[in-house]
Amino acid sequence: MATTIEVVDGTAFQEAMASVRSDTTDDKYILCGHVDGNPNRIQTLQVGQLTAELSDMLDEGQVMYALGRYQTQFDMSTTVKFVYFRWIGDKVPVGKRGRYGVVRGEAEAMFSPYHLFVESGNKEDFADDCILQQLEETSGTKSKVLESTEGRQMRGFTQTQLPSRDNRAKFGVSAVSQGGAPVDVDPAVVEAVANVRNDTSPLSWVLAGYRENSPKGPIDLVGSGEGDLSELKAFLASDAPMYGLYRVTDRVDDITTVKFVYIVWIGESTKPMTRARISTHKGVAEQTFTPAHVSIVASDLSDLSETSIMNKVKSASGTMSHVK
Repeated sequence: MATTIEVVDGTAFQEAMASVRSDTTDDKYILCGHVDGNPNRIQTLQVGQLTAELSDMLDEGQVMYALGRYQTQFDMSTTVKFVYFRWIGDKVPVGKRGRYGVVRGEAEAMFSPYHLFVESGNKEDFADDCILQQLEETSGTKSKVLESTEGRQMRGFTQTQLPSRDNRAKFGVSAVSQGGAPVDVDPAVVEAVANVRNDTSPLSWVLAGYRENSPKGPIDLVGSGEGDLSELKAFLASDAPMYGLYRVTDRVDDITTVKFVYIVWIGESTKPMTRARISTHKGVAEQTFTPAHVSIVASDLSDLSETSIMNKVKSASGTMSHVK
C-alpha cells in the first residue's frame, strides 16, 4: 500500500501555505481534502480569513487537513501560533480509515511546523475559543515547531491560481514574491557589502542581524572589519540569526583570485518561531549578500573555520562559478 501523497496543483498548495504563514496577508487558514476519496491524493479546498469558518466546511464523510493561524496573549505580548488539524468524519467507512492512516505521517509533514495538533471527528473541537484555550495552556512549554525549517523561495500568485478563496480575501502579492517575504535592510549593510567586494577597500568581512533580535527586522549592520574569520566569529550570538560575507583569496594555476563566502548563521538557541519566520527572508538575504562562490549555513562556531572554508573554496575552484 502506497504511503506517499500527491498534491494536486502542488504550486498552489505551497503558495497558499506560505500566505497563511506570512505576517503580511489576511489569510488565516488552508483546508485540504482527499481527491475522490483517494488516500494518496489531496487538494486544496479553501483558503480563508476566519478560522471560525473551518468547522462549517468539514465533511462527515471525509478525512481532511487544515493549518490555522491564531494569535495568543502571553506575558503582555501577542504571539502567532499555528495549529495543524486532522479531521476524521464520523461517516468515513471503518475499512477506509486504515488506508488514510497509512499516509498520516506524510500529511503531517506537509503541514509542519506547528505548535498544536488537533485530531478529532467533533466539529466543536475546531471552535476558536477551544483552540485558543489549548494554546494558552501550552504557552511556556516546549514548542512543537520543527527547528529544521528550510526557507523556500516563493513565487507571487493571484487569486485565480488558487482553489476557491473567501471573497473577503485581501492577498498581499508582494509578501510571497520571488524574493520571499519582505524585510527592510539598513543601507549601512548594503554599503558594507559593497566595500567588501571593492578591491580598493580594506574591508574583508561584514555581518548583519535582526534589530533587537526580532524576525520582523529590519536587518542592521552588526559589524565589519579588515581581519580574518576569527574577527567575524567574535560577533556571532548563539540566540540570533545573522548573515555575513567574507572575502578570501585562493591560488589557481599560480594566479591569486578573490573569492566570496556567503555565511548564514542560525545560532543553536534561536527560537523555533524565529527560525520559521526568517526562512521567508531567504530571497532578500541572498539579494543583499550574493553572488558568492561558496555558501555556508552554520549554527555552531565549530562549523566555521578558515580550513573548512578554504577547502570549500578550493573544491569549487575550476567549476562553474555562481558569480555572474
